[in-house]
Amino acid sequence: MAEEAARDPGLQPERTLLSWRRTVLTLIITDFLIWRAWLISATAGAAHSEGLGIAAGVASLATVVLAVCILSRALQFRSSAEAPPAILMKAASGALLALAAAVIGSIVFSALPAVG
Repeated sequence: MAEEAARDPGLQPERTLLSWRRTVLTLIITDFLIWRAWLISATAGAAHSEGLGIAAGVASLATVVLAVCILSRALQFRSSAEAPPAILMKAASGALLALAAAVIGSIVFSALPAVG
């Protein structure tokens, strides 16, 4: 069989996009919590506020990258049912790893005692 049958994804792509939209909403809330912890520590003059600031910046950048990947994928679904480009998946994976590191960093920096 030289010809492949047309891919019939059914409703799975729509469900996947809806779940990614909920995930982005959760990531935005996580970003706000990291920013809040940073602002509180910076206001208190904590020595570790720079680390929280970096974590907040990384988390925000990762969320933006993921939102762009999801938007790009949603637009692609409207035009065709092709598999996602590899660069899109690599960008999303890298952003998720960076976000995980930012969350872990913010937890560690928030747990440090205030010095000053």
